[in-house]
Amino acid sequence: MLKRLPIGQQDFAGLIEWNGIYADKTKIIYDLLNLSQYVFLSRPRRFGKSLLISTLENLFEGKKEFFKGLWIENNFDWKPRPVVRIDFNSGESKRLLGLEKAIESIVYGEAKRNHLELSAASARGKLEELLKSLYEKTGERVVLLIDEYDKPIVDSINDIQKAEEYREILREFYGAVKGCSKMLRFVLITGISRFSKMSIFSELNNLADISMDKNFAAICGFTKDDLNEYFSEYKDLACKELEISRDELDEKIRFWYDGYKFDGRTHIYNPFSMLNFFAKQEFKNYWFESGLPKLLTDFILEHGINVKELEDTAISELDLNNFDVTKIDLKSLMFQTGYLTIVGKNENGKYLLDYPNEEVRQSFAAYLLTNFTDQKYGNHDDKMLDSLRAGDIDGFITAVNSLLASIPYQVIPKENENYYSSLIYVMLRVLSVNITSELSSYKGRADAVIKTKNFIYIFEYKMAPITAAEGINQIKTQGYADEFAADLRKKIAVSIVIDREKRLISEYLREEL
Repeated sequence: MLKRLPIGQQDFAGLIEWNGIYADKTKIIYDLLNLSQYVFLSRPRRFGKSLLISTLENLFEGKKEFFKGLWIENNFDWKPRPVVRIDFNSGESKRLLGLEKAIESIVYGEAKRNHLELSAASARGKLEELLKSLYEKTGERVVLLIDEYDKPIVDSINDIQKAEEYREILREFYGAVKGCSKMLRFVLITGISRFSKMSIFSELNNLADISMDKNFAAICGFTKDDLNEYFSEYKDLACKELEISRDELDEKIRFWYDGYKFDGRTHIYNPFSMLNFFAKQEFKNYWFESGLPKLLTDFILEHGINVKELEDTAISELDLNNFDVTKIDLKSLMFQTGYLTIVGKNENGKYLLDYPNEEVRQSFAAYLLTNFTDQKYGNHDDKMLDSLRAGDIDGFITAVNSLLASIPYQVIPKENENYYSSLIYVMLRVLSVNITSELSSYKGRADAVIKTKNFIYIFEYKMAPITAAEGINQIKTQGYADEFAADLRKKIAVSIVIDREKRLISEYLREEL
């Protein structure tokens, strides 16, 4: 009998009782417990952080029955210890009560679960009292697990005043941890962002950050070995359903859902996407969500950022590792939230970032396009693709100009020179449904490559007053079509020029290569 696919399952005990698949991470967890008293881990949402927290909770509570057959079963003392879990995943209480009262409610709930009464007035005071009371009641040092520590701040990233207010509340609350160090056995803090230690954890100067540590790169998510070991039967079912070989399936899975490299080299597959893929046996977007992308899109529009510059971009280790709510670096935020990943280093030692896989690349482009135009994109999409399939560049340009003309004036940000440049770029990205995983030639990267049954289009776009002839020349001199030399389809270079004032493509050229 097949084990079940635990989609969205964040409770370790429930997963085991339900006969769900659990990729054994307990050896890595064991190593983690021997690393430091205070540990911090940053990972994107829906990447298994809450399941990790729950696993540790059951481990420290001595529930050995749930770990049968796992590595740690015979490598742990199984002595029950008191556990306090602070979970910021639910935003409803914050919305209704305000952050300070919401935190107090969470701590009160943990006290009630442990049959304790609290009398302290503040959230920090309540946490200190809870930890001290548990330590005195049990005679054992307490395990403190904090899940999504930064969610209130990240959810308010485009409201700096509120984000700063939340940061101060959280800094005061987390300050309770240091004063209780003698009562604590182990502390794990998880979140999606790596705010500088001085801004949030100023008092925890011995906090071990494992977010980019190669020894813990696979603590959340699936490796290729995990997929082969735990999902082999589901792979067989997918091959049968999709009528492809194992090798073909593995390559498509890699293209769609692999690519996360938190340490710069260990390949991690998105766990939420993989579980959904095996359940539905269809290659599509599963992970992408509406809340955080809207915050990112609003930030891009408000600050006039050119979306093209987010791909294949470089960032220093200092900027990558820290995040200041008052000085947001979009590339750093997109890395920490899972929309960009490390693909290498350049000659200056800076990290190179790019979209991790097709799921993120296509979904983010489609979401950006919808928000840039304030309308559904399907009708324009069909007309553009139909024209390209027929080799009709004139029809394609007409459809693009129809889209540009239909955008409400109020949607277009004032003083945003990069708006149209970003708009055309994401439009080409969305159309590139058959885009290759590597678009770079030895001299650079094309803006987009779109493949149809009979044609391969290499696109370059420019902003007026640059001419279309310059774009065609760039495609040819930079060798953007070289990687398709062996392909028998017609290769067509297309250069388009956007006039920002007229809100349309004012000039274009096509040339068969």
